[in-house]
Amino acid sequence: MAHEYELIEHNEIGGFKLFLVNMLYRTPHNHKDLELCLILRGSIDIRHIEGSFTAREGSFFLMNSFQPHELQAKEPALILALQVSPDFFAPYFPQIETIHFEVAPVSGAHSPLAKDLITKILSLAHTYLLAQPMYELKCAAAVNDVFLDLLHILHWKNISSHERELFTERQMKFRYLTNAIDSRYSGKLLLGDLAEEMHVSIYYLSHFFRDCFGMPFQEYLSRVRCENARRLLLLTDRSLLEVSIACGFSDPKYFNSGFRSLYGITPKEYRKKFKEAPLPSQQSSMLTTQKFLSSEASLVLLDQYLT
Repeated sequence: MAHEYELIEHNEIGGFKLFLVNMLYRTPHNHKDLELCLILRGSIDIRHIEGSFTAREGSFFLMNSFQPHELQAKEPALILALQVSPDFFAPYFPQIETIHFEVAPVSGAHSPLAKDLITKILSLAHTYLLAQPMYELKCAAAVNDVFLDLLHILHWKNISSHERELFTERQMKFRYLTNAIDSRYSGKLLLGDLAEEMHVSIYYLSHFFRDCFGMPFQEYLSRVRCENARRLLLLTDRSLLEVSIACGFSDPKYFNSGFRSLYGITPKEYRKKFKEAPLPSQQSSMLTTQKFLSSEASLVLLDQYLT
């Protein structure tokens, strides 16, 4: 649901990029890049195809290529994210394509090497965002150093070329489903319709959906609808019924129950809470699920962690 997010452009150097983001919620998604996330402030719950865990302040985790994952926090969490394409390593370390890392949070208390790695990540981020002359060379060297440490810190296994092909095929189906739901959530959307479009059985797609998204189709569709409804509640004066209909709920009671399940309060209570929020910063945090920080703002924050 890229149309919901404020995007700040960042440099990309030969296959990798780095940014800071305040994260409240991100629907299940995946990407080709390996993604290393360091939690600078707060905590966030991560659900992925192999399980779930909570990453707390001062810990990091690594998501594999084409590994669907969902992120959710009770309050916006500040995350430093490093995304690296496997193509970056291809000329000299093509083995990265066959490596599958265990996805679990690691803190500085895990080992001296892990503690040292966190410092390296922060230093890499500072060099990247400062963008002084020849910073590209320093960053490329630092990325290699970071991943060498990750190979020593994290558990990992080799996967076969056949398994890799299956990952790629699954990723294509995953993206088809997310794109279809993002563009059609406001109307009637049935799993059977999607199964017919993809030329698979409903039984197969139901199991595929649960495996990749970590939840049934109807639950995911409800989350997408609720997230869009949340924005309409805060940004418009539409009635609750109008918001419910605009976001694809056939009955207001389904809207209320789905919204309460995701956010802990009813749509009416959520709108009231926003209107009564005393500080603009509190209102801003409620308005967005994912806010990317500019390079200037990121550097100011990083200085607090490097001193």
